[in-house]
Amino acid sequence: MSAAEALLLQVTQDRDRRCVALRAAAASQAGQIVRAARAGALQSVRSAVTQERARLEFGLRQATARADIEVRRREQQTSRELLGQMWSAIGEVLTRRWRDGALQRAWIEAALGEAGRLLTGRVWRIESAAQWTQLERDALLALSLAQGARSVDFSFDAAMPAGLRIRAERVCIDATVAGLLAQRDAIEATFLAEYLPEQHTDG
Repeated sequence: MSAAEALLLQVTQDRDRRCVALRAAAASQAGQIVRAARAGALQSVRSAVTQERARLEFGLRQATARADIEVRRREQQTSRELLGQMWSAIGEVLTRRWRDGALQRAWIEAALGEAGRLLTGRVWRIESAAQWTQLERDALLALSLAQGARSVDFSFDAAMPAGLRIRAERVCIDATVAGLLAQRDAIEATFLAEYLPEQHTDG
């Protein structure tokens, strides 16, 4: 083998070794790139899934909150409508009860019982639009004395609403329709507490 051929062989072998080394380095680098890309893609997918789950959960919370608000709005609207109906009817209902003999007696006895708790030993003045007969006055007097009145005066006022008032000094027990309906908030709360559960059960 001539010197030229030997040199050419050496050059060729050196080139082949460098090519093998370059291919190995390239393959290693490619593997690293692929692994990094796969890891990056996996992280991106996980992040996207997390973000989507958070978005869905937030959307669900928003929908639930909107539904709750709508339910409360409808309940409030129903309550307003029921209260409107109640207030438009309750005055006349109470007036009719006052005109019923048995119910009127129970009404009077309840008012006198309250007066007995608050006005014992005082002179009572019983005011009403009713023109009591002497027999009715005698019965009221007996009931009042039994409840603790010292004595009783009667006063007729045609302008008064149905019911009666009992006065003693500066204290007044107003058992007229207007007086019974004066505590508006308490009446509404009691009405809704009794009526709405029945509505929910029926529904």
